[in-house]
Amino acid sequence: MTLAMTGNKTSAKYDLPHQLPYLEKYAKRIPVLQVFRMALASFHASRSHHPFAAINRLLTQLSQGGAYFAAECGVYRGSSLIACAEIARDYQLPVHFYGLDTFAGFPEFSQQDEVLTPAVLKEKLEQKGNLFADTSLEAVQKKVDQRKLSRAISLIPGKFNDTLQTLPNQEYFFVNIDCDLYEPHLECLEYFYPRTAPGGIIFFDDYESVIFPMAKKAIDEFMAGRPERLFYIRYGDEQPNHTKAFIVKF
Repeated sequence: MTLAMTGNKTSAKYDLPHQLPYLEKYAKRIPVLQVFRMALASFHASRSHHPFAAINRLLTQLSQGGAYFAAECGVYRGSSLIACAEIARDYQLPVHFYGLDTFAGFPEFSQQDEVLTPAVLKEKLEQKGNLFADTSLEAVQKKVDQRKLSRAISLIPGKFNDTLQTLPNQEYFFVNIDCDLYEPHLECLEYFYPRTAPGGIIFFDDYESVIFPMAKKAIDEFMAGRPERLFYIRYGDEQPNHTKAFIVKF
């Protein structure tokens, strides 16, 4: 693994034991899988000043038999959630995932989301009426069952402001926030940030999105004045939303 510091950004390139397909359809999915794998394995960080060294302490707890928890906010059809669960299974680590989504598309936009909606998103909404509605709880659960991950993944349907408080009050070592809009990002950060273990990772799928600029605004507002800094990771060509962001919790 190599990290390169460029101005206020950290770009990252991670070596894998096998060749990954650098195709367009993979460009948006690979970063979250790589960051999750990093959160699990920490690439054997050994220096105390290394930004991911604290994750080793989480892995020590896992190796001693304690379960740990991860969450994804914005599951859609379940691709990244299932892939992360399979990675944890490959590592033989007892990680339990909570997948939160309406499983019916966008909720009603907040006033702030209405104000921040760019023309390109308005056009998409006018054409389709809603986005990410071509899924269902039953369809995603079927995929989970087919991959034999029913004991590792709990799907939580509903709006975040209704479902977050129903989760067990516990620490998380990895949270993937992929919910596009301003208000849902704030709801997820307000809930998960204080519950993310030191050394744990919060991943922001939409930070550089052109279609969902409200995500960046919510993240920047929430993180202002907090000690963590954003790291950036990108795969594929430099295109809108191919660059993702994440923090390592202090």
